[in-house]
Amino acid sequence: MTTTPHLKAAARDAARADSDTIIRRYQAREPVSRIAADYGVTANWLALRLVEWGVPRRHRHEAHALRRPAGHVFRGRTRRRSTAEVRAAQAQFTGDRADVTARYLAGASITSLAREYQVSPVWVTERLDYWNVPRRRRPAPNPAES
Repeated sequence: MTTTPHLKAAARDAARADSDTIIRRYQAREPVSRIAADYGVTANWLALRLVEWGVPRRHRHEAHALRRPAGHVFRGRTRRRSTAEVRAAQAQFTGDRADVTARYLAGASITSLAREYQVSPVWVTERLDYWNVPRRRRPAPNPAES
């Protein structure tokens, strides 16, 4: 999106005119970046205006304190596997070496193989390297889609 100086000035004027709403949204714990995006101004510019308008700024650590920890968000969705279960999955993958190698060479992705055998994609990559399986390169971006 190309912005001209005239459009930037108009966006800044609109933000200045609506300062009460911006202050209210900021005090309601809404991120500066989201408010700035709604008004079409940069977050840094809006942060400077908040200081100019006498609004006490939140510290960076406060934003992180409001986030829910990942353990809380994902609790109950997945069960952590034991070391024995991980090793069993790796042993199954290793036992299917010929099939895995053939499927990879036929075009199956490392991610899909890892997902199927419930092992890490990094571990799959290391196994393929250890087995001297020639690695494919990532496909070049298609210029027609850009």
